[in-house]
Amino acid sequence: MQAVIRLFREARRRKVFRTGALYVVGAWLVLQVANVVFPGFDIPDAAIRGLVWAAVAGFPVALAFGWLFEIGPGGIRRTAPVTAGEAALPQPLARRDYLILAAFAAIAAVLIYRAAAEVRETPSDGAAAVEPAKENTARLENSIAVLPFTNISNDPDNEYFCDGISEEILDRLSRAAGLNVIGRTSSFAFKGSDYGIERISALLGVRYVLQGSVRKSGDQLRVSAQLLDAGGVQVWSESFDRQLRNIFEIQSEIAGAVANTVASQVVPETDVGHEPDLGAYQHYLTGRTLLHGRDSYRAREELQRAVAIDPQFAEAHAELAIAQALDEIPAMDRARASVQRALQLKPRLLRARAAEGFLLMNGDPRDPAGAERILREVLDQDPNMSDALNWLSGAVQEQGRDDEARAITERAALIDPLHPSIVANLAGALYEAGEVDGAIRLLERQLEQPRPGFMVYGTLSGIYQASGRLVEVNALAKREALSLATGPDFTLVLSYALLGDYASAEAWNARALREFPDSPGPRIMAIGMQTAQGRYENVGRQMRELFGNLRAPPAGIDENLQLISGALLARAGEFGAAIAFLEPRVDPGSPAGTYTDDFWRNGLHALAWAYRHTGADDKAARLLASAARLCDDERAAGRLRDGLKLHKCAETELLLRHTDRALAEFERAVAIGWRDYNHRQNDPYWAAVQDRPAYRVLIEKVKADIDRQRAEVQRIDAREDFAAKVDAARAASARAER
Repeated sequence: MQAVIRLFREARRRKVFRTGALYVVGAWLVLQVANVVFPGFDIPDAAIRGLVWAAVAGFPVALAFGWLFEIGPGGIRRTAPVTAGEAALPQPLARRDYLILAAFAAIAAVLIYRAAAEVRETPSDGAAAVEPAKENTARLENSIAVLPFTNISNDPDNEYFCDGISEEILDRLSRAAGLNVIGRTSSFAFKGSDYGIERISALLGVRYVLQGSVRKSGDQLRVSAQLLDAGGVQVWSESFDRQLRNIFEIQSEIAGAVANTVASQVVPETDVGHEPDLGAYQHYLTGRTLLHGRDSYRAREELQRAVAIDPQFAEAHAELAIAQALDEIPAMDRARASVQRALQLKPRLLRARAAEGFLLMNGDPRDPAGAERILREVLDQDPNMSDALNWLSGAVQEQGRDDEARAITERAALIDPLHPSIVANLAGALYEAGEVDGAIRLLERQLEQPRPGFMVYGTLSGIYQASGRLVEVNALAKREALSLATGPDFTLVLSYALLGDYASAEAWNARALREFPDSPGPRIMAIGMQTAQGRYENVGRQMRELFGNLRAPPAGIDENLQLISGALLARAGEFGAAIAFLEPRVDPGSPAGTYTDDFWRNGLHALAWAYRHTGADDKAARLLASAARLCDDERAAGRLRDGLKLHKCAETELLLRHTDRALAEFERAVAIGWRDYNHRQNDPYWAAVQDRPAYRVLIEKVKADIDRQRAEVQRIDAREDFAAKVDAARAASARAER
């Protein structure tokens, strides 16, 4: 104890504590300056972390210097040891002191160099996001993005009110001739982010960015807006002080001022007409936000509240129609009624006309030619409506004009470059054209935005899976679980199941069952993993516990969930139940190319299997013939480049009992990247070729590759507690919602 006290007194005499305190204060000031300055130059947080580590590493060096030396009027002097009865005076530097000081200087130089290298070499987030996709380095002429205005009031409920001002300004700017206005989905992707203007303008490919703030106090409103160029230089700014009842007038005023600054010609504003009830307006804005995120169920609830409060609100009726059309076929009558009501209230409302075209694309029967006619009329008047461009692309593609559809999608991506549905469609077009790397770069670029949509994750995961890149599938699923943190982690469960790590897959699915006990998804996933491992005996019982008597699918079941359930029932030998689930969804009279996704193909094969085992061979043959025509059409069009699709075509040939053709197609699927080995092992469809030498060679090759990838993922998992990361992300998400 006495030794510690003596050491403490000696350190105090040598002024070590003062040296340490001065070092801490200096380091803190440097870090504060970096924290303020770095974001302005798009230098990410990783560089600041480098400075922190350099400061920590330098602290013991500073203490050692303080122990050995002191700085005074005479410069640097060595601290003299204390001697009994004498004052301890600083001593001149000896030769060895200069060597020690040189060593200190070298250490300091290394730390400073490493910190500077960390700042210099850490890639700017903006650069990492922009460089891979060169298509956005050229900015659109006369282009502007309207960022969501910031709520600087004390009331958090004003958030949607602020979004509404931004959205209405965006809509009015879209009427300016010659002005390219970035779509709402892309502009609003930066809400709440700390991205700088230069980075945002580069990601969106625009020349101007409008941002602003809203302060609401009682019935007094102040809206401040500023227009910035791509480098963040202010071009124009103005504040508007108004009473709340004039909100729609304020929106037109700001939009007109900005349009006059940016565009050379402005379409005269028309009378706003009916001003909706502010409560209805709030629900409308909430619903539209949810709709852009493809949360159609909650969007319908909000929009229905809006029209209930204000039945004369035409825009709310139009958005409600779109939300209803995203649901099931039975909702189409309600969607048509909503469109008709919107057009009765505002016959020239373009959003309602676009919704009318969208309904023709999703109705029964589908009318792509009629949809194309209406959507082109809408785009003649509002060429910046990205949703209309996206829907037009689908209508054109359904009529067999693939090149034209891709060009329209590319135009939509310029207008709304972060819109998840548009990006997914463009990536799909690139992938089917054989531009796999381009599709992957486009989708990976989307991951650099603050909140990528689930469609981006799903499309990129599908391409990784079809290419046999299961390690990347798992990594992307983990990133999605941390980013979205709102629902069951199905993609994570699937990623482990594809690797044959059923222990991890079942653990994550058990977690989903606990967290979302009312969702049928985790229970279906659990049944699917049982069948993949050959445990078919309990499928019928578990399905009855979930859905009832199985004589018909339950009302309101998700279409894809119904197809998955039917396929599981067919494989388990529950043929009558499988037919009841699948017949309403698998239409043998559909024209080739109308339905092409994996869920539908799985359902078709399962229904044919069930038909064949119940004596309906003619029905099975018609179904399989339609599937074979679809494969032939895709092969002729050069679109059969996907390992998963090739496998489905091989399976069609196998079910048609064309075994040699099936194996030849299967070999091509394996070469491209088919790796669904662990779901195949106990699949009754493929039992007929299990003992074929050619099949065994291929399947063993696939197994070896999956074993390698599973080992790699297990090494990654051993280094981190990913479940703890998900828990933290969900806790943060819950706090943000409160």
